Amino acid sequence: MQQCNEPIQQQPIMFSIRELTEIIIKKQKMHDGLYNLSIEFQIAVGAIGQSPETVFPGAMFGVSRVGISRTDPDKKNIHTVDASEVNPLVKPVPKKKKITK
Repeated sequence: MQQCNEPIQQQPIMFSIRELTEIIIKKQKMHDGLYNLSIEFQIAVGAIGQSPETVFPGAMFGVSRVGISRTDPDKKNIHTVDASEVNPLVKPVPKKKKITK
């Protein structure tokens, strides 16, 4: 049993590119179209090193935003998700009228 003062070791929750695309489609209540994951990067350049003697020109990359973009059917690839398949529009079933005699 783990002691109260020990940190909890937890495995990271990971998603594939397709899974992330599906999650966003469902969250945004989208029901039609083909979509691919879009990732926006931020890039910074400068002098990078552990000490002044080991400084080199370098660059750092960071993910600033993640989203989805609509894709043409002719540009479909293995990561493309069809919203109508993963989040189909469910039409409500009309209620039947009660027949009274």
